Amino acid sequence: MVSLKMTLKEQLICEIETAPDRVIEEVFDFLLLAKIKHHRSQEPPKPFGVFIEELITDIPQDVLDTLPTDSAEHHDQPCQFFYP
Repeated sequence: MVSLKMTLKEQLICEIETAPDRVIEEVFDFLLLAKIKHHRSQEPPKPFGVFIEELITDIPQDVLDTLPTDSAEHHDQPCQFFYP
């Protein structure tokens, strides 16, 4: 039974003890996401360049070598798919 003198944490534990497993799984997932969101809000935002460098660290160099160096090179040219 939930009491008004119980802390929020104690109330949550009491509710978890009587909840079905499926509800506990959903609450657990939500709690993990909330913790990640809270942690991220505490961190200062990274510069975009640093973000991109971290994003591509797992891509093998031979794959990176096949990518275009200037993605805007053909920007002003009509798409051959639409205009043969």
